[in-house]
Amino acid sequence: MSKETFINEIAPYALRIHEEFKILPSVIIAQACLESGYGTSTLAKQAKNIFGTKGDYKGESIIMQTIEYVNGAPVQVRNKFRKYPTWEESLRDLANLYAFGTSWNRNLYTAVIGEKDFKKALKAIYDAGYATDPKYIEKLVNLIETSDLTKFDSMVGEVYHIVIKGDTVSALAKAYGSTQVQIQQWNGLADLNLIKVNQRLRVK
Repeated sequence: MSKETFINEIAPYALRIHEEFKILPSVIIAQACLESGYGTSTLAKQAKNIFGTKGDYKGESIIMQTIEYVNGAPVQVRNKFRKYPTWEESLRDLANLYAFGTSWNRNLYTAVIGEKDFKKALKAIYDAGYATDPKYIEKLVNLIETSDLTKFDSMVGEVYHIVIKGDTVSALAKAYGSTQVQIQQWNGLADLNLIKVNQRLRVK
């Protein structure tokens, strides 16, 4: 899976999450890219688990060997990780953490919600103790800027669809309550019959 393909696959989920939780899409997407190696980590490939979330999801899980440190010494342990049906559930678990905090601190990530500056949102995430890597913010800022992920922040309020096999403009217009003419104009389509799988289209 290419970097661009992974970003395009999870972007619609990140946009939906923003509608519900008011978390910047660029932040969610960047974290997903960094922590799953653009969907290439073993957990991501086998369980759609982007962030290494432990436990089970609706009874589904996967057992993997991981390294943990006991008294400073590395030890191999077997851990149970959540297995998700799609990327969206994994992203949504992260959004729920930011929106509702942890059992011991419900307001831990409050500063992330509604923040419109991605650098401030990343700092709030880091300051809350999400990551221990001192270069975590720097890596995410670089990823957001080099991959132009802020373009997804500017799409907030608009609705986009990633084309899958069998999609037609007329069917998309009907599904999203728009018109074929609108979809053609929004996306600069020369021919309504020439849309491609994995193409991102504005549909509303």
